[in-house]
Amino acid sequence: MNEIVPGSGDVAPGGAERRRPHDEVIAEGEAAAVALHEMEVSNALAEDPEHRCADIKIWVEAECDYFGIEPKNDPVADQITQILYDHENRQHERGRDAYDVTDEDRRRLDRVIERGIAAAADERDEVALELAAETEVAETAAEVSATEAEASATEEAETNEESYRALLGSVEYRNASNAEKIAMMSNHPDVPESERAKWQSFGRILSIAAAAPEDHAVIATRLNQLDLSQGAPDPVGFARAFIFDSPNSQLSSGISEATQAAIAETLGIERPALDVTTGSDMTDVFENGVGTRTVVDPETGETREEPIFLQPGEFEEIRDGQSIGLTPTGDRAMRFEEEAGDFTIRLPDNATAEDMALYGLTGQMMSRLHAVNMGEIFFPGRSQLERGGGTLDIRMPGDFHRAQRLSQIFFGGLAGHDGELLDQSDLNRIPYLMQFQNERGDAVIGDVDPERMMADYRQQGLVDASNQLDWDRFAEMVEANRMNLWTEENFSHTAQAA
Repeated sequence: MNEIVPGSGDVAPGGAERRRPHDEVIAEGEAAAVALHEMEVSNALAEDPEHRCADIKIWVEAECDYFGIEPKNDPVADQITQILYDHENRQHERGRDAYDVTDEDRRRLDRVIERGIAAAADERDEVALELAAETEVAETAAEVSATEAEASATEEAETNEESYRALLGSVEYRNASNAEKIAMMSNHPDVPESERAKWQSFGRILSIAAAAPEDHAVIATRLNQLDLSQGAPDPVGFARAFIFDSPNSQLSSGISEATQAAIAETLGIERPALDVTTGSDMTDVFENGVGTRTVVDPETGETREEPIFLQPGEFEEIRDGQSIGLTPTGDRAMRFEEEAGDFTIRLPDNATAEDMALYGLTGQMMSRLHAVNMGEIFFPGRSQLERGGGTLDIRMPGDFHRAQRLSQIFFGGLAGHDGELLDQSDLNRIPYLMQFQNERGDAVIGDVDPERMMADYRQQGLVDASNQLDWDRFAEMVEANRMNLWTEENFSHTAQAA
């Protein structure tokens, strides 16, 4: 019979205790310890997500070598960490409170990470598609808005133009002097902004001239001779034609240097830095350069001045829209830019100073006459189609003779025979000297409408039905315009009756 030991186990029947098996006690203790550990781990994981993510990231980088994913950098580690942290949380939500992702089988985690990366890519694609759709909607809306705005602006511009034309035809405007018209239109609400700027420029010209009574009288008289029935001409062109001059001008403006300088400043007019007047000046551009630059000798350290030569394709401006330089193939040339079309004339390499000046003068005449759509009349065979960036060859001696004759008609004296190019002020006078009579008045300066211009010239007897020029009639009308341009009766108002 077994002996009963008090206090060491279960209570035996009748009040006596018996002993529990040793293995059972140990297993129970171990289970309690595991449960306590799992609870502590679960609580730790739930209480500090940032700390947990940091631990997982260290594990990913140090022990898992980024799971073999390239590149092994911080953004990749962050992505893997987030995938594993989210996986761990899902296990906790399923009741596995003590689940630790760092204890998981690596092959299983490889699959978890692969699915996580694929899901992130799908999400990015979906976001990109949504963004593209939103962008397309926004761009469509912007296009519709821009179209509506353009239509509205066009409608407004047309309305403003109609109001402006109505104002130009009003009795008040027609009965006003030119000075009164300038004051009226400078701030009138029915004048389009671009046109108002022209009128305001003429107002500033008069204000500046007022400081010198003699200059003001001359400028006011010349302004009064403009035909403003259809609007304001270009104020810069007017200033260059009637206010500015230089020692090389064929016609003196009679305006003081101080007033010329002040008006040039207010209109933003600058004279080209390169002064080219004679044929010799033209040749110097190619043989002596367009200026100098300082260079330092690398051996001695001494400085010296070297000429700056133009390279193929480079041109230097010598007049407004007129430049001299080298074609892309290295040929000497002059380039002319006009609203009716740009063109280039080649210059010879070994011309005399007189011939070089005649080449330049002929190009200048072609350019100015093209601007008023008469280039083809004075220089036969030079159709406008040739001028779309092309090259016009000077035909000797006929073109030289025409250029000299035109210079004599426009400016008299030795013009065309003095071996000089036309000055900027003379170039700007040519269109005015040719405004004999036109339905648009002086606002036609720079206009490009060959049919309307030709109809005017035929009406005045300058050209016949086959567009042949009457040189004598042309000379007579230009001379009358030049001589009477600054008198009370402009020849343009009487030419039609002549």
